[in-house]
Amino acid sequence: MKSKDRIVESLIELMKTNEFEAITVKDISELAEVNRSTYYRNFKSKEDIIKYKLELMMDEYLTEYENKSTRTKETYIQTILETFLKYDEFLKTIHRQNQSYILQKVLVSYFNDILKNTSKKERYQVYYHIGGIYNFIICWIENEMEDDVKSLAKIGSEITTNIEPYLIS
Repeated sequence: MKSKDRIVESLIELMKTNEFEAITVKDISELAEVNRSTYYRNFKSKEDIIKYKLELMMDEYLTEYENKSTRTKETYIQTILETFLKYDEFLKTIHRQNQSYILQKVLVSYFNDILKNTSKKERYQVYYHIGGIYNFIICWIENEMEDDVKSLAKIGSEITTNIEPYLIS
């Protein structure tokens, strides 16, 4: 396992038993068996570690979705949920640690390409959409991610009846 991945896994492990604010770079580095310079070569902060893990998840989602033969609102939502379900413990952990706000920042960064050359109205629509996705996922996390992915995808699709999701085009 690469040192960057060991750092990520170490923070996740430490967050299961320690308060996020109390976790130090030293704690992470020791558990990951890397020195501080390796830590700082890869990450600026603990939040950057979470952001990196969430970006990997989003990359995985986009790859999965791009490989779908059918692209509908329901498969769009279902693919996000299926991908995120693989990381349920991580998502529950960052939520318990009050760090799930980083997910919203990651979603915004993934939609930024779409936001280029858009009108003010379209920008508001995209941000509204991001908020919906984010809060839909947060609600699912708060329900311990026990709800069935297909059922949730159907609910999400019904909610967005008159809205075209921006990452499915």
